[in-house]
Amino acid sequence: MIELWGECWYNQHIVNIWRAVVLLGGVLAFFPVEPLFAQGTAFTYQGRLNDGAAPANGSYDLTFTLFNTSTTGSPLAGTVTNSAVAISNGLFTVMIDFGSSVWNGQTNWLEIGVRTNGASGFATLAPRQQVTPTPYAITAAAVAGVIPSGNISGTYGNQVVFNNANNNFTGIGSNLTTLNASQLTFGTVADARLSSNVALLNGNQTFSGPNVFTNFGNSFRGSFFGNGLVGWIPTSGTAIQAVSDTGYLLTSPQLVTVTVPASPGVGDIVRISGAGASGWRVAQNAAQSIIGNFSSFNKSPWTPSGASPLNWRAIDSSADGSRLVAVASSTGGGIFTSIDSGLTWSGPFGGLSSANWYAAASSADGSKLPAAVNGGYIYTNSGTTWTATYGPANWIALASSADGTKLVAAATGSGVYISGNSGATWTPVVGSANWISVASSADGTKLVAVASGGGIDTSGNSGVSWSQPYGGPAGGGTWSAVASSADGTELVAVANGGGIYTSSNSGGSWTQQTGGLPASAAWSSVASSSDGSKLAAVINGGGIYTSSNFGVTWAQQTNAPVKGWNAIAASADGTKLAAAINNTLTGGIYVSVASTLSATTVGTTGYLIGGQGSAVELQYIGNNQFMPVSFSGNIWGY
Repeated sequence: MIELWGECWYNQHIVNIWRAVVLLGGVLAFFPVEPLFAQGTAFTYQGRLNDGAAPANGSYDLTFTLFNTSTTGSPLAGTVTNSAVAISNGLFTVMIDFGSSVWNGQTNWLEIGVRTNGASGFATLAPRQQVTPTPYAITAAAVAGVIPSGNISGTYGNQVVFNNANNNFTGIGSNLTTLNASQLTFGTVADARLSSNVALLNGNQTFSGPNVFTNFGNSFRGSFFGNGLVGWIPTSGTAIQAVSDTGYLLTSPQLVTVTVPASPGVGDIVRISGAGASGWRVAQNAAQSIIGNFSSFNKSPWTPSGASPLNWRAIDSSADGSRLVAVASSTGGGIFTSIDSGLTWSGPFGGLSSANWYAAASSADGSKLPAAVNGGYIYTNSGTTWTATYGPANWIALASSADGTKLVAAATGSGVYISGNSGATWTPVVGSANWISVASSADGTKLVAVASGGGIDTSGNSGVSWSQPYGGPAGGGTWSAVASSADGTELVAVANGGGIYTSSNSGGSWTQQTGGLPASAAWSSVASSSDGSKLAAVINGGGIYTSSNFGVTWAQQTNAPVKGWNAIAASADGTKLAAAINNTLTGGIYVSVASTLSATTVGTTGYLIGGQGSAVELQYIGNNQFMPVSFSGNIWGY
């Protein structure tokens, strides 16, 4: 019988081993000696061996294997063999190194084998010896000083408490969870680490929940939407589906159609501001309407004035529509003026009552009124005494700048002429053609002239040079009249035996308009408001048509008679119209003032129109009705 008793000393912690095995027919015993200190991951095992009653001497082989079970199982580490271990007087010492990975906190058992040096096999001690915690201290439990970073790795699952305020941690901290954020007392948390529900001062925010601001010292800047708060959205589109409690700043140079919400809530707001050159149109959905006080010619009467039935050839208006000038040819003709928007007339003036007066124009204030005789002269002075200044020629058309200093005149078969001193002197600028009509911007820099059987000529430098960007009417007929907005950008031209055409780029390109118009008619004259949005045109032997959206759509004035209309004029805002008939029996001059419309037509055919610089704020009041709570400019209803 062999008895084995030994001790393992590792880093000042002792594991005692007592086992009995049959080996070599003698008694083998290990007795403790003074402990040794381990370095690295190896630890020292020391014991005493007796052979019988006497201490053993000689060489022995020892094996050490580590398991995580007390019986069977697979080795965790080893077998570590210590060969030819010298034993003197029964004492021996060996080094065992299983590495560091096996000491992970689980319970392990040590299996030991022994043989005499050179024997054929090892005798295994049984049972295995449980390794108590001491050998796990590859790094001692009581650590002092700095541990090299390479010696710390892996995952530790037990609780660790760091209660020293001077502790300092670095690293990405990606696996830190369930931290108590209330314990953060300084430093900055990056925006990316915050919840998406946290509002950032330098970011765009959407607050889906209710927010209450009760401090009267609060200050707000920017756009606010919802529950009566209406922010502005600049948009360059031409077709917009409006959203409740939203304002639209329209910047497109084209006509912009804004359709109100189909299912708004009571009190919802829609704002529209027309910064674009062509204005805007508010479209309705089925069963909707807009109530208010809007300008409209839909129900405006056309009233015959005190002007006699004559062969009226031309008519023009001051900016406010109160002062008018008209000329009539042949017997009883001459120059006639009105200072009450055409209700009464004075004249004839000019001293040539039987002359073939054919053209007239007015300055914005109505104080300067040039007129011309076809086959005669151009006359100025604007009073009861008129002075012939230039001619003779077959004068057919005249136009004036707003201040009356710059004039343009056209003579059939002769040319186009300009004057920069209110008609005192004239200069020919365009050659011979069958000129029929001219128009001028308010400052007199942009001019346009049309020729019957010819094209459209334009000038952007007060008539010094001209070009012809457009020929005859694409839809047939011959040009008969042209009109211009105050800035010379919006133009409109009509064709005898054809249609109506508009340009929004000073005549660079033209579009034939068909909305609400007959396919072809004997259009004889056309007039424009100062912004070009309100237009009026007449048919010789037909009716009077108006448009409030730059000519895109037109409506016949059913209250106007069907006559031999020959000329029409409009005030700067387009609310006052005057039209003249070329007929000595049934002719005369009719006037109309836009009336107030209390509600648009119900449904998709009803709409509002606003020009450049106009704005409206519509509020839904229920029962499929909107109502303007504020507006700027002249709003037209249909």
